[in-house]
Amino acid sequence: MHNRLMRIVALGAFALLLVGASAIQMRATAAAGKVNMADFIAACASDDNVTQEPGFEDGKVTPKAFCECVSGKLEENKATQKDVDMLTKMHKDAISDADAEAYPMLDDLMNANEGYEDDCRTKLGLPSVDEEEPPMEEDTAPDEGGQGNDNAPPQ
Repeated sequence: MHNRLMRIVALGAFALLLVGASAIQMRATAAAGKVNMADFIAACASDDNVTQEPGFEDGKVTPKAFCECVSGKLEENKATQKDVDMLTKMHKDAISDADAEAYPMLDDLMNANEGYEDDCRTKLGLPSVDEEEPPMEEDTAPDEGGQGNDNAPPQ
């Protein structure tokens, strides 16, 4: 019985030591100005808007590798924890109206992030993402609801 009690006490002390070390590490990271990117990378790598982009099918580049690249760009450009947290919410599709009001530079952050993503696509050899529809060719007329005969000569 005494051995069992000693083991429980030892395991409890070890658990407290690990928790304390983790807290110290987090404080040291924050004090050094280091931004925690783990939640951002996880949210980014599981975002359908990222995972459904072309280029990941062959498995040479993973969404996680892409998101790690973006997090590196954020660090290079000295993004704050608040910036990273907002981008994490973006990837989780969880930005509220209150969040947007509390972050007046949200559009600037989103535009900068888009630039970082474009840089990473280029760096990793992924195809670029074009959000606009391709322009119509000049000599094609829009479909008029299928009226008329396609084989009829022009009038």
